This record gives sequence, structure tokens and C-alpha cells, in this order.
Amino acid sequence: MNEVLNAIINRRTIRRFRPDPIDEEKIQMILEAGRWAPSFSNLQPWKFIVTKDQNLKNELDKASRESVLHLGINEAPVVILVCVDRRIDPLHAIEAGAAATQNMVLAAHSLGLGAGWIGVWGTEAESAARKLFQFPETTRVVSLLPIGHPAESPQGNRKPLEELIQFQ
Repeated sequence: MNEVLNAIINRRTIRRFRPDPIDEEKIQMILEAGRWAPSFSNLQPWKFIVTKDQNLKNELDKASRESVLHLGINEAPVVILVCVDRRIDPLHAIEAGAAATQNMVLAAHSLGLGAGWIGVWGTEAESAARKLFQFPETTRVVSLLPIGHPAESPQGNRKPLEELIQFQ
């Protein structure tokens, strides 16, 4: 199987991390993968906020507890906030942010790291993150990505393809 399909099929959401630091080069490669995500008319409305600050991660974790599955935020050495600017793309910003998120979690997996995808768009967790980082009104947070060395190896589970497709 080719390496892209292998990464897609074998990537898992990681919610438990070892405390080992991540090489800066790997963080840059993950961010680069996000930068190369597709976006409507190549508008690239995203911004990536990288935090290693434990106090900020604690605040994100606390804010996320009420509305989303937050596991991993405190443990991961790095959390990336995937944000989009609705002034740049008012119609397709969330899709662009989701594409960037997907690229980054796949890149993390390909580098031997684990990542969780915590979708926060439209939740209390997003509001809290926007307030915590003092984002302007037009900046929305699509996802939080805790990233680190996995301390778990979850198994995959998918519906059979036959249940998901229809030819007409």
C-alpha cells in the first residue's frame, strides 16, 4: 500500500501522551503540512497558534471540559489551535480549517507522533479559547490539536465500505 493511504488507514486519535518533548523540526513539518492544505480559491484563511505553555494548556483543558472531549490537552507537550479568519473566506473557512487539521494529524502520524482532533467550532470551548488568546471577532477556532509521543495504541474501527457507498 502506498504511504499516503497507509497513513490515512493507520492514523488514530491519541488522547494519552508521554511527556517527552517534540523536536522543533517535527513541529515545523506538521505546520508546513497544514499550510499546504487545500482551500477555496487558494484563500488560505488559516492561522496556527502553537502553545507549549502549561498554564495555557490547563486553561484550554478546563474550558473544553464542559462542551467537548478534551482528553490529551494537559498531557501533550504541544497544542496547536487551528484558526481561520472569516474576513478572508466567509463561506468556506471551516472546510479550510478542517483540511488543514487533517493534513496536520496525518503529518504527525507519519512522523511517529500522535495527535488528537478536538473540534471546537461553535462550542463553549471555542468561545473560551477565543477569549483566552484574545482573538478578534472574525477569527474562529476550528480545532485543538494536542500532539506528542503516544502513550496508547488504540485500535481502528470502521464500517464496511459497502454500507457507505451507493452507485447510480
